[in-house]
Amino acid sequence: MTEDVKAYYQELEASNIPKRYTHCLDLDQFEYNDWLAAQCGSSGSEQWRKKMYVATRENRKLRPETYREEWGDHDSVSEAYKDFSRY
Repeated sequence: MTEDVKAYYQELEASNIPKRYTHCLDLDQFEYNDWLAAQCGSSGSEQWRKKMYVATRENRKLRPETYREEWGDHDSVSEAYKDFSRY
């Protein structure tokens, strides 16, 4: 595990990312969440969540002032509602 941490810090350093951003996993967050879920015997994140996150991330880059009002991920929202209706 220590070697994994060292490798991760080297990767951050090579990418010029300060260590204070160690916790910012960005798109790797879902891989980590899915790994944690598997360790507990649970299923991972739904695909619509991942697609919605990526769409929101891109929207936030393009429209930092209005990304909350202007959405482009209607298909993910429909999938989410369908998934929620199962509970």
